[in-house]
Amino acid sequence: MFLLRAYLILVFGDIPAISMIMRIKGHNGIIPCRMCKITGLRVPDARATTHYVPLDRSQHPLVQDSPDDTVVVKYNPLSLPLRTHSEFLKQAHDVQFALTTAESERLAKRSGVKGIPILSCLSSLEFPTSFPYDFMHLIFENVLKNLVLLWTGKYKNLNEGSGAYQLPKKVWDAIGAATAALGSSIPGAFGARPPNVAEAGSASTADTWCFWLCYLGPILLSQRFKRRIYFKHFVDLAQLIHICLQFEITATEIQKLRIGFAKWVEKYEQYVIDQLS
Repeated sequence: MFLLRAYLILVFGDIPAISMIMRIKGHNGIIPCRMCKITGLRVPDARATTHYVPLDRSQHPLVQDSPDDTVVVKYNPLSLPLRTHSEFLKQAHDVQFALTTAESERLAKRSGVKGIPILSCLSSLEFPTSFPYDFMHLIFENVLKNLVLLWTGKYKNLNEGSGAYQLPKKVWDAIGAATAALGSSIPGAFGARPPNVAEAGSASTADTWCFWLCYLGPILLSQRFKRRIYFKHFVDLAQLIHICLQFEITATEIQKLRIGFAKWVEKYEQYVIDQLS
């Protein structure tokens, strides 16, 4: 018999689960990020209450018309206003012990924190750094799937404007068929046989999308876009993910990832969002 002491140092989960554990507003809030204090914006003249967090918001009417000089026009992805443990717990305390419900909700809306999380009693955890993002959901179930929806003209009825980044249906169907056909020549040790992503895109697993992103996509998407910048943008993402999936990552590679993902997001806004005209 012996005494076992266990210390919880990391907490994983998808965004809705972690939002409940940390008692924060989550991805639908005005302050949606658990790591930083970036503020969300709604689509102008839209009824939807969904908030988006572009880095460059200089063209948004609310930003252009705001008389407040403290409104951020463009965030630097390498220097975001990060949350701290002490600040997080103070905001949680203020919300929890506000004198009125209205005051509590006002403070929660302003900070994105809804109250004191029960796990804050553990000294082994630090808010929010002990709650990293779930890589599987973040990349393979979110970013990549949304890119595919964007390329196929199915992303929230978003008009491609002058960007010409959409793939014709027959092209995407051909990519899907080629993906399925490649299963006959891929050793089983690499994983399950890849499905036709054009037909079973939403049903494909994270593992399937990971393999497609790293090994099949860079070949199948070559020469498919009208403008090569969109293919290069995809390949940049694949290269970053390859580094993330290594068994060992050097300090130099960590810095490469930090700068690389920041530039990738900036290029996304430049290549895609700026073309919606």
